[in-house]
Order: sequence, then C-alpha cells, then structure tokens
Amino acid sequence: MKRVFLALPLEPVEPAAEKMKILQKLLSAFRIKWVRIENYHLTLFFFGEIPVQLIPDIQQILRSTLENSSPFSLALSGPGIFKKGKEPRVLWLGVEPSDQMLELKKEIDKAVVSIGFIPDDKPFRPHLTLGRFMQRQEVTTVLENALNLPQLAKPIGYDVSKLILFESKLFPEGPLYLPIDIFPLKI
Repeated sequence: MKRVFLALPLEPVEPAAEKMKILQKLLSAFRIKWVRIENYHLTLFFFGEIPVQLIPDIQQILRSTLENSSPFSLALSGPGIFKKGKEPRVLWLGVEPSDQMLELKKEIDKAVVSIGFIPDDKPFRPHLTLGRFMQRQEVTTVLENALNLPQLAKPIGYDVSKLILFESKLFPEGPLYLPIDIFPLKI
C-alpha cells in the first residue's frame, strides 16, 4: 500500500515562504505545526492509501488525460483558515486559479472515475497549506488581524509547467513526499 496524491509543485517556493515567515512572527502565540517549504504543493487529487498495483493504471490515465494540456498560470493570494466550529484547523494561502486550472481539475476528476476513484464531493478550493493548528485553540483578533494584513494579500504569480504524482510517507516529524511520476504540460 502507498499513500498517493497528484499535485502542482510550487516553484519557486521563496515568495510563499516569505509570507509564511511573516505569519510565523505574527502568530507566535499559537501552537501551529508549520509545513516545511520543501513540501509546498497544491493538491489536485488525493488518491489515498492504495494498493501499489493501481499506480500504473493511475499513471496511464493521467498521461492520457494530460497529453494535450498546456502550461498555465495561477496566483497565490492572501492567507485564510479552515476551522471546525470556533477552532482554527488549517492555515493556508489562497489560490486564484485560472480557468485552465479549473478545467484541468474537472478533466482529472472525470478520468480517474474510470479506474474506480471517487472525486471529493466538496467544491474544489485550491490552497497552499502553511500549517496546522494544534487542538483547543480559538480564533482571536490577533489571528483575524494577521489574516487581513494588506502586505499578505498581494498576489504571487506562478507558471505551472508540470504535475507530479507523489507518494506521501508519514513520520512524526512530518511527511516526506517522494515523486512517483512527472507529467510535463506541453506548450
């Protein structure tokens, strides 16, 4: 069994990492497990824990689906949080996706159904996870003010030229993402 997902790599990571460093200072009173910058990515499809024998089928369907896809641009926007009730759970940077990115996501979802995977029934909300809040914390004015800083809202442009199928290995100190296959987007 392998834990597998398809993602857009975020290259270069430095502009997003700068936003994270600002947030780390502003939110130092919160208990947050920060994502290592080498793990920055935008998930397009999470396959989950799957038998290794399915990986060639995934590779084949992705190669076929992506063969006519072109590079595109997107922009990382300001920070936000996912929360459960009053508790913040995930700190992220939003993504202003291009129409091409949204269409690509629909094509991938449709394609993987043919090999037995079910797309998430929640609306696609592309984001870059910066950190995960430890339990039993609340949204405060300090957090709300940090999320609304104008300097963090300035978009960062990215050009996407490939997708990567990753294996995720979980460790106490954080996950390790290992590329299984790379799918270049053709010009």
